[in-house]
This record gives sequence, structure tokens and C-alpha cells, in this order.
Amino acid sequence: MKKYLLYVLIFPSILSFGQSDGDTIIVQTFDYGMTYGQAWGPPRDTIAHFPNNPTLTFEKIIMAYSMRCKDDIVNTSGGNNVGCGEWDYSCHTYIHDSTRIDSLLATITSHTITGFNGNTYSYSVNPVYNYYYVYQQNILILDSVLALPDTIIERIVFPNYGTLFHDSISIDTNIYWQSLSYTYDTSGNVVSLDTTQIDGVINITDLLYYNRYPMAFQIMSFVTPYGNGLDLGPDGKTWYFDLTDYAPVFKGDKRITVSGGGQWQEDMDIKFYFIVGTPPREVIDAQQIWKPQSKSYTSIMADDVFEIRDMKLDPNAIAYKIKTVITGHGQEGEFIPRTHFINIDGGSSEFSWQAWKECSENPIFPQGGTWIHDRAGWCPGMASDMREDMITSFVTPGSVHSVDYGVTTAAGSSNYWVSSQLISYGDPNFTLDAAVIDILSPTNKVNYERKNPICSKPKVIIQNTGNTTITSLTIEYWINNATSKEIFTWNGNLSFLEKEEVELPDPSSLWDNIILTNNIFHAVISLPNNGTDEYSYNNNLSSTFEPSPTYPNTFALWVQTNSGDIGGVSETSWEITDNNGLSIFTGTNLSVNQQYRDTLTFVDGCYVLKVNDTDDDGLDFWANSDGAGYIKLRNVPGTWFADFDGDFGRFIHHEFRVEDALSTSEISNINIEVYPNPATNKILVSGDLSNSSKLILTDNIGRTVSITNIEKNNTTQKIDISNLSKGIYFISVDDNKIIKKVVKQ
Repeated sequence: MKKYLLYVLIFPSILSFGQSDGDTIIVQTFDYGMTYGQAWGPPRDTIAHFPNNPTLTFEKIIMAYSMRCKDDIVNTSGGNNVGCGEWDYSCHTYIHDSTRIDSLLATITSHTITGFNGNTYSYSVNPVYNYYYVYQQNILILDSVLALPDTIIERIVFPNYGTLFHDSISIDTNIYWQSLSYTYDTSGNVVSLDTTQIDGVINITDLLYYNRYPMAFQIMSFVTPYGNGLDLGPDGKTWYFDLTDYAPVFKGDKRITVSGGGQWQEDMDIKFYFIVGTPPREVIDAQQIWKPQSKSYTSIMADDVFEIRDMKLDPNAIAYKIKTVITGHGQEGEFIPRTHFINIDGGSSEFSWQAWKECSENPIFPQGGTWIHDRAGWCPGMASDMREDMITSFVTPGSVHSVDYGVTTAAGSSNYWVSSQLISYGDPNFTLDAAVIDILSPTNKVNYERKNPICSKPKVIIQNTGNTTITSLTIEYWINNATSKEIFTWNGNLSFLEKEEVELPDPSSLWDNIILTNNIFHAVISLPNNGTDEYSYNNNLSSTFEPSPTYPNTFALWVQTNSGDIGGVSETSWEITDNNGLSIFTGTNLSVNQQYRDTLTFVDGCYVLKVNDTDDDGLDFWANSDGAGYIKLRNVPGTWFADFDGDFGRFIHHEFRVEDALSTSEISNINIEVYPNPATNKILVSGDLSNSSKLILTDNIGRTVSITNIEKNNTTQKIDISNLSKGIYFISVDDNKIIKKVVKQ
């Protein structure tokens, strides 16, 4: 049985062509070495060579979207061409398919007539005269003058349906006279207006036509973070996106571009992972409804753009979905929520929603700029929200249905970027099948950094991938190479493609095999409805993670509130719970601008520190007048060992273990002795270490503080700790397996 590790962990970094279920084909497009562009420069642009074997199908197509501050430099000077750029800009990723057609609606006036501004033009093909009263030798006479003819430019649109050519516009020019004769007095004033013979009438209208382009599917909408002071690390951060809905497009050689303004602001690495196998259902087709673009709310409401379009549904499909990304821009468009809708075949809208995204929970924090402020469908340093609406019950396969998008109201500078696609699906491929599709914790995935690392209950997401309702299944889970696996029986009710977050029990045995870094959590599902799962390749998922920090049984929590208040009470509160959610300590109804020092004592176990700010602006945000506060942890007595960034937005979720600082019990079964413990200047390690090369000493939050090479001829090794701060430390050997806990006093 093969498995994959959050889609990418076990894959090599080079292109490999797998041919069996569970194998993975990797396609590299952009990488961190491509640094030749400047902010607001031309798009990133490359040709990708995607699999094009008609005998291969793919269970999933995953995009790994990595971003790093330029050259791994922290921006301390501002500007957009060093480190992570100062400002937040859009990054739209496209796959181009020249066999498909995008079109943009345009208008042009049907006639242009010199000197005429109305909508109805009556004309004569024969010359028309105007009349003037003039004096000749003191005698008033009426003289006639030939009126100037008008040049009429007439346009006719000839559609070029089914091609990449714009609609053709022919031009015909005629000379006519307006069917009006004017009489002027001697001062040049009109005294009468008469209608002459009318040979024809021209009604001037707007002609609709389409400009056509090779189709560019927007597969990702991302906004760069505010980069001042931001450090994404030497390898950057990686987001993973399921693009299986675009499988019909990801074939053969395709152009990939990134544009929108922020495409060169950070280093970027984009890979695509094609996991060979059978998807829950085939994607029959992917059609773009409108070419993605940003337009004002007035043009959207007038249906000048994103107009009603007739879409012929694939007759071979049985289910249909519309995927929509809406992002608001401009002062009002960005910061005011508005209601948007999708309408099928007129009448009341089947789907409506507010495009609005909570930004104060952003896992990329703290940032410069106003990163905490909620926005219309997007946040700095995150992917834009995608809405997915199943329209199957409103349509008929093979029929033509109209689709309309709109915004109900807006004001001021409100512009909306709109990308919308119609996806068509075949029958389910399995009768009884389940999948584990994500691990929320423990994991190193950037999406879930806010609530990781953990020492409490793991959380996974399961999905029914067969057409039989699932009411039960078994989940096995373990860490690293543990021989004893935890087993949990889930019960519930999942229809086809429904998902559920499952919280798993966390007996102490789950964490017995943990190491200092690069741990792997495994989850395997089986026995849906106590039967045989039809497709084994989606039953396994693994994630890498780091352990939570370990703190002493007694320490001090220092809280300094700022001046932010709601009803005279500080916006900030805190609570510490055990791993079952039971409240152990709380700090609520705090006063503003007040320092609190609480000495807390715990029994051994796992705990969660939760800090909440009801105004979503943390304790230290530059763009308000609340001043600065802090939250710190301190040894009693001793030094600080945890200092939380005050610019945290809505909340802090921090899990930690507490263990007896004087305990000398073995954490593994390696037979060595460590003494003295507690120690002041040095630690002696005695035992058989002949097969090891070094002893690694780490602090209680996993940082390596010393590495001691093992002297093979000595049975006792010495570790110098004289320069270390007081606290808990852990000794491990080459494989990072923790073997002893020691205390510096």
C-alpha cells in the first residue's frame, strides 16, 4: 500500500514519471532562482510540460505554492524590491489553454455622424437648403444656402464564434443631409425650422461584440503580505491547493503565468504534483464563464461586464459546480462588505453571499501595514476565498442555461476582481470508499500554524469518496515509527464528498516516540461501515511537525494590558485549559493599562494558553491609539523563557507540556546515566554510546544549545552547561531521540 505525506513530503525534488496508482509526477515551474523581475514588472511566464498520457488518470492534482522574502533578506528599509515587499499586491496564477476561448464583451456605437449627438437621425439623400434674411441695397430679401452634408459612418458586427478572432466590425461611409431646413433672421437667429423630405431614419444604438483570447484559467488568487520586518525563513512558506477540478486543462505543454502586481515582490517556487490514481469522480470539463478582470461596481450592476451568459452544459456530466473568487479593491470596495450573487436562468438568485474575510486570524503574522483589518474576500499573505456552489439541481445536462453574476449595491471606489468557472463531473467512481484528506494538527503546514505545535488531541479531516453514505470507520494513528498504534472508531453520517473534522484521543502513549524535530504523524482509515474500502491509496496521510515546548511545573505569567477597552474592561483576556478543554486558570475582566503577575503551578500534562482580543488588534498594533502591552512567561525565580508578539490580531493559541523539573526518569529506554541532576556547571553522561557520535542538548522549546562530540575511548562524556540559563534541558543522541531530561540550577 502506498501513501503520500501531505502531498509532497516523500516526493523527490526532481521530475519523476510514476505510472502506478499512488505514484506522483512532479512538474516544476518557477523557482527561487528566478529573481530577474522587478515589482510591477511583466508577468512571470514559463512553459510547463504536464503529463499527457491518455491512459493515466490522477487522484489529485496539487499545487505547492511557496513564497520567500527575496534572497532570504528581512526588509528593514521599506520598498518593494528588497526582502518581502513593503506593500500587499495581487498575485494571480493562470494556466493558459489556446484550444479554449476567453471572451470579453465590448460595445461600440452603431453610427457616428459629424455634428450630431442624438439617437435618431432623419435624413435626406437630396441636398437641403437653409435660408437667411439679408438686406441688399436696403431691401430685405430671403437667400438660400446649400447646407453642409453630414458624414455617416455605419458599423456592422460580424461574429466569429468558435474562433480566437475578435468579432469583425465593418465600416460603411455615406453622405446625407439631415432632414431639417433652418431659416435665420438678419442677426443669425433661427426664426423657423422646417422638416424636409425624409428619405430614411437612422436609430443609433450600442452594438455588442466580443474580443477573444486564448483561455487563461485563474487557478490561484493570492495577495502578498506586508513585508516590512517579515521573515518567512530560508525556505519560505508553502501553501497547498487542490487543483483537481482543472484536470481537463492540465495536459501537455501549457503556459503558466503569474501577474497582478506582486509577482516579483517575493521569491516564488511553484510545483505541481500529479498523484496517479482514480479520483472520487471524473472531471468531465472545466469552462471559464467570464475572463477574469477587475471592474467597477457600476459597470457590473449595469451588466456591461460579467453580463448574462448562456452556457451549454456538457451532456456527459451528471453534476455541475460554479467556482467563484471575488476580491474587492478601492477604499470602499476593499473595506466594506457587499452582497454578491450568482443567478441561474433569471428570477431570484440561487446563491448570494458577502465577500468578506477575517484577517486578524492570519497565520502569517505579525506583518507591517494594516494586516489585521478584514477585507472583501482577501487578506495580505493569504489565498483569496473561493466559493463553490453546486448547481446540479437547477440545470439539465446538455441544455443551455443562462448564468449571471452581480453585486447588489456598492458605493464610492468599489472595484471587484471576479473569476468564475463551471466544472462538470461524471458519476462517482466508488460505491464504498473513504479518504483522509488533511491533518490540521499536529502539522507544520502554514495554514494551521496558529494552532500548532500541539501536545493535545490530533485533528484530521475525513471525506466520503463513494456514493454510499458512511456512518462509521476506523482511524489508526501514531507518531514516527511507533509499534503500538492508537485506534479510534468514528461514527457519524457522511454523504458523497461530505467532509468532517475529527478530533482524536491523545493518550500519553501517543507521544512516547516523539523526537526533537521532524516528527511524522500518521493517520490511516479503514473499515467504512465495517466493510471493505474500495480504494486504498487515499486511506493514508502523514504530516511533519515539531514538538510543543516543555515548561516547569511552576512559572509566572506576566500580562500588561494596553488602553484598548470595551465597556471599561480590557479587550484582552486569557485562559489556560488542560488538553480536555477544562479551564485551569483564567484572566478576565482585566483593567486597562495594568500589569498582572500570576504564579501558576501545574501537575504534569499538556496545557493550552489562550489569549483573546475582542477588538482583533492584539496588544501592540501600530495603527491604533491603544498603546502597547505584552504577554510573557518567566521562571520562578529566573529569566523570561517565552515572550509572545503583541501584534497577534485576534488570538494566541499556545500549547505546552509541563513536566517535573527534577525528574530523572528516562524518556527512552537507552541505558545511560546522567549526573548530577540538577547541575550547575557540567553534566556527566555515562553508558554505552559506542555506536553514537554526538550528544545534543536542547532547551525546553526545542532549540539546540550545545553539541558535544562523543569520545569513543571514554565511557563517560562531559557536557559544559556553565554558560546556560537556568531551566529544563534535554539530552539526545544522533537520531534526535530524547533520552534524558536535566535541570540547570
